[in-house]
Amino acid sequence: MYTFLLLAIFAGSFFWYGSSEKVKIQHGSSALLTLVNDKSRSRILAIVLLSISWLWTMYLQGTLSGTLAFGAYVMGFFSLIVLLWPYRYFQWKQITVVFLIALFFETIIF
Repeated sequence: MYTFLLLAIFAGSFFWYGSSEKVKIQHGSSALLTLVNDKSRSRILAIVLLSISWLWTMYLQGTLSGTLAFGAYVMGFFSLIVLLWPYRYFQWKQITVVFLIALFFETIIF
């Protein structure tokens, strides 16, 4: 549950980052590049993903706790994206592997 939540927050943060006029994303899959290059579509997708994630966090943790936790999650992901994306530390294969490992631990162990 939290794995999908954090993935949605990461995706929304990334699309918001990509909708900036100063950011030029040149590497990635063709589907990603078409979404990020259309700034208005990218911003709308980011708002939808972040809104759903915020409501989902409030449902899981309560209204105030969920809002505060969502703020912390968003700040953390924006910090990671702004710091690490220009250095090309994020590869989609690596993110997929981390997601699958987290989903395994969440499902089997916890």
